[in-house]
Amino acid sequence: MEFFYSENIKNDIITLDNVESRHCIKVLRKSNGDTINIVDGKGTLYTGLIKNDNPKNCKVKISNSVKEYDKKDFYIHIAISPIKNNNRIEWFIEKVVEIGIDEISFINCERTLRHTLKMDRIMKTAISAMKQTLKATLPKINNITNFEEFIESNKDSNKFICHLEEGHKSQLFHFENKLNDTKDSCILIGPEGDFSIDEINKVKNFNFNSISLGNSRLRTETAGIVACHLLNIIHKND
Repeated sequence: MEFFYSENIKNDIITLDNVESRHCIKVLRKSNGDTINIVDGKGTLYTGLIKNDNPKNCKVKISNSVKEYDKKDFYIHIAISPIKNNNRIEWFIEKVVEIGIDEISFINCERTLRHTLKMDRIMKTAISAMKQTLKATLPKINNITNFEEFIESNKDSNKFICHLEEGHKSQLFHFENKLNDTKDSCILIGPEGDFSIDEINKVKNFNFNSISLGNSRLRTETAGIVACHLLNIIHKND
């Protein structure tokens, strides 16, 4: 099965953009009368027949649609400090979308090394990963927010922070019952130099629990992927 992506939907006609049209018509050699599947990034899967096989402006007539195609009953939010290497940021995006994530926030911490992001490339990576794994919903992806502003405004029921400082830190599975009761969770992942002591202390005032992702010292993007994977495992084992 192959998924295409478009938000250009009017009445019963979907128009693919230049990139998607070319892939459909030139690469996969689809033509008028062929059936293809299209997702809108908002949870709906459409099936339709190609009516205009223009490789720059392919049009598809909808024959069927399935709303909430990949809906689940839990919500995963990873808030992560941008790392210096753009390729590693995009790799993180690709993998967490493949695994399953609902929201990604980038946070500007004391030790953050990158303060701007190529959001267009990040969104292209997310769309590609969504289609690759046959999902219909794009996660919400937020541009960089100041750390303090983020922790003050965050409304998720379950809040966690991963850091390397000594002290009591529970494993995420310790909170399994609470996670499966309230369903929505946010995990903070710090920069390559970790969160500062001041930041770790500040989040305690906003009900963030300190957790460990294991004994290995993980790269920032790896920690984000592991956190996302663990939350999916906990909820799917419910």
